[in-house]
Amino acid sequence: MKLVLLSLLVVAGSCFANTQVAKVIIAKEQVTATSPIKERQLKRKSKIYKADTLTTGKHARAQFRFTEGTILTLGENTQFAVNQFEHKTTSEAHFEFIKGAFRVVTGEITKVTNPNFKIKTPMGSIGIRGTDFWGGNLYNADTIDIILLDSEHPIVIENEFGRVVISTPRTGTTLEKGKPPSKPEKWSEKKLADAVKTIQ
Repeated sequence: MKLVLLSLLVVAGSCFANTQVAKVIIAKEQVTATSPIKERQLKRKSKIYKADTLTTGKHARAQFRFTEGTILTLGENTQFAVNQFEHKTTSEAHFEFIKGAFRVVTGEITKVTNPNFKIKTPMGSIGIRGTDFWGGNLYNADTIDIILLDSEHPIVIENEFGRVVISTPRTGTTLEKGKPPSKPEKWSEKKLADAVKTIQ
């Protein structure tokens, strides 16, 4: 009985992991994807599956195009998990930012009335309705900075301590452990340039 149950779990895990959700556009230096089954070295045109955790090494850069057009860019020393991505039957995307730096430009998945698109971070979550934004450990590992680069819709950053809504481009917030998101403020040209540099 235990052997049958284990076999069913393996088959279920394999099916879940074999759901392609994106492909690699750019993979410079060390870029890998770790699934519940194995770790894979990524290169241009490699497939990305639901439940993959994407990891980049030192000096690495990576860019992925999801099946409906969303573009995800990762900087060096970044970990980013694709926990859920579905746009054919529902509009649902659940990502998890672990460390590093990333940029998201959403595609068709957010062009519905109530898209369920969220990015979980160690210090809070980001709710998205269709946008271009950057997030990451800009100056140290103890904070996560988030900036809206361009959008017709706002982004919502929240945790158990508070919630902020950003609707003006070039405006950002900072997440720290044990604190609400900081009051949104317009970033300086230097801070914006420092953020963009992490993914170029």
